[in-house]
Amino acid sequence: MTGQPVGGVAVKAFPVARSEARLLVPALMFIALVVAAVASLGTPLITSVATSFHVSLGSAQWTLTVALLSGAVATPVLGRLGAGPHRRATILATLAVVVAGSALTVLPLPFAWLLAGRAAQGVGLGLTALMMGVARTTSPRSAARP
Repeated sequence: MTGQPVGGVAVKAFPVARSEARLLVPALMFIALVVAAVASLGTPLITSVATSFHVSLGSAQWTLTVALLSGAVATPVLGRLGAGPHRRATILATLAVVVAGSALTVLPLPFAWLLAGRAAQGVGLGLTALMMGVARTTSPRSAARP
């Protein structure tokens, strides 16, 4: 199955088994929820982070900034890694990094560890572009065109 030409070259869509196709939409929805949760967690918690860790508000705002910064760096990297045959491994490895970051944020560790955990969670923001690519290459041809 060939997809639309990209730069004059026809790109082949990744084959999806029927059992995997049945789980694709729930998996994409789950990953979208993970990305939404990571993106929205920082702002409402800034004041409580500042009081809990006894840091200034400026320092506490880094919990939001570091997640957005790591997401901005991770997005093109994950896009490049996920463009080839290792898309599934890239997605699973990224989700593992997000889970490890989430574990760091809930453990009673110093503030620096919280920042490291939020940076690891921010890597998950790069999954948005990857999920769009998965949806595009696995959707039926008639649904991919307007």
